[in-house]
Amino acid sequence: MKKLVLTLLTATLFSAVVNAQTDSIVKAKVLDDGSQDAEKSYNAGIEAFASKNFPVALSSFSDAISKKADFERAWYNRGTTKFEMKDYKGAIEDFDKALTLTQSPDSYFSRGQANYALGNKAAAMEDYTKTMTLKPDYAQAYYYRGGIKFEEKDYKAAIDDFTSAIKVKPDYAYAYNDRGSAKRMLDDLEGAISDYNKALTANSEIAFAYNNIGSAKRKKGDFKGAISDYNEAVRIKKDYYIAYNNRGSAKFDAGDYAGAVEDFNKAISLKADYAFAYNNRAAAKFKLKDYKGSADDCSKAIQLNASYGEAYLNRGIAKEMLRDAAGACSDWKKAKELGVESAANYTGDCK
Repeated sequence: MKKLVLTLLTATLFSAVVNAQTDSIVKAKVLDDGSQDAEKSYNAGIEAFASKNFPVALSSFSDAISKKADFERAWYNRGTTKFEMKDYKGAIEDFDKALTLTQSPDSYFSRGQANYALGNKAAAMEDYTKTMTLKPDYAQAYYYRGGIKFEEKDYKAAIDDFTSAIKVKPDYAYAYNDRGSAKRMLDDLEGAISDYNKALTANSEIAFAYNNIGSAKRKKGDFKGAISDYNEAVRIKKDYYIAYNNRGSAKFDAGDYAGAVEDFNKAISLKADYAFAYNNRAAAKFKLKDYKGSADDCSKAIQLNASYGEAYLNRGIAKEMLRDAAGACSDWKKAKELGVESAANYTGDCK
């Protein structure tokens, strides 16, 4: 029997938003003798930044710098303001200047965040490492360096960094979650579930941790447990289309094809261009013998993502049931071209 392919989205990496370090943004002390205009401008910048009025903050920090060129905190906070305004190159320039004045771990860390935002992962790694050298208990530096290692598929090294972050900050929910994701990639499902639960102990309202537990349980074959965790994910985050998609996949695996269609419908209603959900709904419709609906959903998935090999594979299976042998073979060949290894099992009888 030909097997349809579903797409499941599981681990959530870099759970935390990538931001410059703002914990060290504090006001400067100002004397009342009128001699510290730079500090007054700096403090005005701090107030504007706190109110998220970044253009005013930028102007105020620039004014402080014009009056006091070696004002390291003004350079640093102007860089942070530029970061918030997505001027990452400008932020790096200001962090560079701040570092010529003071070797601050915050400046290295924030420059690392800006480098990461620009896609310069090697430079970001160097900055995070320098941050740790200056401040060994800088939990975020370990966490974000671990995130890059995860992205590079060096999961064991990522686990080491996430563990270091947790040692410094025992309630670091994001680090537990992402360490769980790294363990899951190494097929340590029990370890992954344990870490996801620890993330929830630290913060019980993290929807993506429930989603990730569900995906680990689904991989173990515990579909009932997976559905329960996906339920929690969508309870916390009503518009969590990924969790609806994944819950639909668990229902599909459990044989509840109608329930799966309902979840895929919900995912699509929340994200109309969600190719994965169209492909998955196609698989469920196929099981319900709605072969035309299945083929149509695959076509929609392909329209949204022309390189979606699994959708070509599934459309071919639906076309076969619709007695369109030529169309089925064409789709299976395309799936094979796109790297779907199992497509070779279907093309044997094709001319």
